[in-house]
Amino acid sequence: MSPTPNDWLDVEKVVKKVFAAADWQKLGELYFHEDGEQLWQDRRKLVVELGGQLARRLERFVKPEGTSLWVGAGVAELPIMIAEVLLLQRSAVAANLREEECDLLNEALAKGAPQVALHYEAGDAREVAGDQAFDHLGCISVFTDPDIWPTLSGVAYGRLPPVQLDLEQFAAEREDARELARGLYQLLDRDACITTSAEEVSWFLDLAAAEGREIDASDELIETAVVGDPVGFLQLR
Repeated sequence: MSPTPNDWLDVEKVVKKVFAAADWQKLGELYFHEDGEQLWQDRRKLVVELGGQLARRLERFVKPEGTSLWVGAGVAELPIMIAEVLLLQRSAVAANLREEECDLLNEALAKGAPQVALHYEAGDAREVAGDQAFDHLGCISVFTDPDIWPTLSGVAYGRLPPVQLDLEQFAAEREDARELARGLYQLLDRDACITTSAEEVSWFLDLAAAEGREIDASDELIETAVVGDPVGFLQLR
């Protein structure tokens, strides 16, 4: 039975309780260089709204009782994962390299929604995943994170002119990113779904093509509330 509009409203209320319990001053310091708390104040409503839209789209591609792996999961992914757990009867593994962010979000979950079986884990998503297999991968703006991939990010967003490109650095980051994409891809079931940003699609297309697998890309894209990257869904066949 599909969730009703009231079901989605109930999930939104839970998300707002978690957000009300979060320490936005510290989260602002993690995400933004200055005025972080105010910037989150301005974005919070949009995070809830767009997260709900993505969760509704995700429902079309996944089945109950499956498990998602969310890579680099942070504030923006929280509404989607809460909907997965409460409404779609699924499990979510949330991996994030920043331990402080994991602690802050886990504290907010414990205070605002202790009934939600969701916990952020600090570490490399491949290690956090362990021996599990997943029918869905959430990988949004991971390979364009300027803190981890400064050169790849600069190229992807057009901030780095060709004349300033450090070819050795670019090649090193590209190989690391390929290895990460390969490791994540190998964790997926045969028929799986990937939620990712438009700039990251090519990493997974290359891997699927090498195996002779098909990927159907959704036409509908939703911008993220924090970075503004357009996000859609890839269905592996």
